[in-house]
Amino acid sequence: MKTWIPDMLYRAACDELMDAPDCDETRLLRTVRQFSSINRLVSRYRTILKREVLADMMKEPGREYHLVDMGAGGCDIDAWLLQSAQRLGLKLRISACDLDPRIIRYARTTYGDTPGLDIRRLDLLQYPPEEPVDYVFANHFLHHLTDQQIKHLLGVWAPRTRRRMVLSDLRRSSAAYLGYAALSLFYPASFARTDGLISIRRGFLPGELQALADTALPENRHTVLQYSPGRLVLRIECSALPNDERTVN
Repeated sequence: MKTWIPDMLYRAACDELMDAPDCDETRLLRTVRQFSSINRLVSRYRTILKREVLADMMKEPGREYHLVDMGAGGCDIDAWLLQSAQRLGLKLRISACDLDPRIIRYARTTYGDTPGLDIRRLDLLQYPPEEPVDYVFANHFLHHLTDQQIKHLLGVWAPRTRRRMVLSDLRRSSAAYLGYAALSLFYPASFARTDGLISIRRGFLPGELQALADTALPENRHTVLQYSPGRLVLRIECSALPNDERTVN
């Protein structure tokens, strides 16, 4: 047995280094830049967004859609999604939300001129939208939260979402930990290795994510999808109306 592999039975409670407001800015922004290629390699965001968002938009291709990206980071995913929607002839605007002002500045410098992209500094636990949005997407955001915060987030945002929430995160396992430990050797001088390994330890088992959604949203249809490598997607079907009333199926 390799004793240096941490116990994966329960979610870890330790914080990621880059979540500290006083963490080194140079290493932080290098990490955000590195996440662009890490996301492309392992997060499966293109497949997930094609299946869960773009395909759903194609059911009514003539209207405009609004998506909120929770914990958007450097906004590389949002830029790709807007380009993909445009190629399909779809009208999409994205509110990309993050809390760290340094990451917001980086994202605005890098992607601030992207048509349809509004980069906002927003505490998503405190300030849900006044009017419903069509989609909520998150990549590697939920694992930064406690179980109680996740239930609060779902309970606040699902009633303000018209169509679907697609929340992609990490499946906690020794295999994922070992795989990322090897991959992260190619991303030096940043938080990518230490925080990536912590992220996996803070990730979820399918039943844990399902139970959180069951508790927070007993009236919403939701399911946990699994993708390789080490990916879980919580898909929540929503039906908010402009006057914030829910349609009960």
